[in-house]
Amino acid sequence: MRPMHRSSRYPTTREVRPGPTAGDTVPTTTTLPTTTPTSGHPDEEGHGPPPGSTRRRVDTRPSLLPIPLPRRVTSIAALAITAGALTATTGVAQGAVPSPTWPRGIDVASWQHPGGGPIDWTAARGSGLSFAIIKATEGPNYTNPYFAADRDAAAKAGLVVGAYHYARPARPISTAVDQAQRFITVSGLTRAAGQLAPVLDLEDDGGLDPAALAAWTRAFLEKIETETGRAPILYTYRSFWTKKLADNHSFARYPFWFAIYNNKATPGWLPGGWTKWALWQYTSSGNVPGIMGNVDLNVLCCTLTALAAQADGTRSEIEKWYATAGLTRLAVGTPVDSELPAGGGGRWQRYSNGLAFWSVATGVQALHGSIATKFLELGGTNSFLRRPVSGVEYATAPETLQAKFQGGWIYWHPAIGAHEVHGRILRTYLGLGGTTSSLGLPITDEYSVPGGRESTFQFGKLRWSAATNAVTTLPAGKNGTGKSGVGVAGGAGTAP
Repeated sequence: MRPMHRSSRYPTTREVRPGPTAGDTVPTTTTLPTTTPTSGHPDEEGHGPPPGSTRRRVDTRPSLLPIPLPRRVTSIAALAITAGALTATTGVAQGAVPSPTWPRGIDVASWQHPGGGPIDWTAARGSGLSFAIIKATEGPNYTNPYFAADRDAAAKAGLVVGAYHYARPARPISTAVDQAQRFITVSGLTRAAGQLAPVLDLEDDGGLDPAALAAWTRAFLEKIETETGRAPILYTYRSFWTKKLADNHSFARYPFWFAIYNNKATPGWLPGGWTKWALWQYTSSGNVPGIMGNVDLNVLCCTLTALAAQADGTRSEIEKWYATAGLTRLAVGTPVDSELPAGGGGRWQRYSNGLAFWSVATGVQALHGSIATKFLELGGTNSFLRRPVSGVEYATAPETLQAKFQGGWIYWHPAIGAHEVHGRILRTYLGLGGTTSSLGLPITDEYSVPGGRESTFQFGKLRWSAATNAVTTLPAGKNGTGKSGVGVAGGAGTAP
């Protein structure tokens, strides 16, 4: 894609990498052509031409605010009308190309407006394109002055549209949240028909080491998903990911936009633990009617139906889940109030008998009955339990349900109610066999005792010592021994 260096923020001696070039060295001299340059084709490893072959001019044009995008539904039938025409009218001089049945699209920035001229989006659409992704912002300050008009015109021409942010990672890590918020301010929540999820264009490490860069990237993506309710798309190329992020596998749940110019019909092996790609940028040397100069060409995997699904901005991930939730939908009940951002990241929706939580990392997890009530009483995702990583499920013990969280578990039994177990005490409890251990079920939440913490179970206690960090098993006191009467004093829970 196209970074935009401005003298007020970024040095013009820094190498510019439009797309999957290696970027391993920084040139000591600068050559800034006044015409749009062409870029070479990276090989199968994502390495491109020598540094200096794709440098861009400094852009000092003022930023513009976005204009509203009309709500629009792009039908599969409408997209299919011109899909077969693309290879004849939208070309690139190379060997093998992606399947002509895959939806084609472009990504554009201010470079596609030489001299300030407009893009003829009607002509571009007529060439067989199905989608266009437009640069909205870069770093902390830059806004593409053509973004709003391009997105509006592309949508009116019948294209599915999207927006991307060119990342400028930096310390502190909180700058990721700042850049994400500004991107959202410019591009909007993308919660309309015909809009792809927001895109993070990551091809600059900002001098961060792999761990810090991963933290920065995660902070940006989680801010986007928390505010929009959609799974943001991550754009990068192979050598950047394997080198600058040490081939980090923790982002593989995010939709992957893979940039590699390999002159083949498929992109080849994927880095970072991804097993499939959502989009593939296969060249930066495309020619499209209505656009002056070269342009990046992309395909979406791998049908018009898939494109329509990815462009469904009208529903959040929780809303999509609820529409097909079956028996779980009956268990949680009907929606109450609106879907909201969750503390600690992600989204949540309250229902008449429960709640649903979503983040890209966890997927949608539904809680209902007393387990949901206990979770909210403890503080929800703002509590030590943090995010749910399972829904309500059967425990091994008879008549017992459980739900797992990042920071602990909640158990429920009709005679005992719902109680949490967490930390070292939980690890010890699970090591002993959990609900089928000699301790039985928890009959209290964890509580403070002199010198540590403690949880009471049907047939004993587990105590954690702050001095030794060890957990010991104790016999239950007179208020919690044996089967008779155990847990009844704690109150029976409502039906889950």
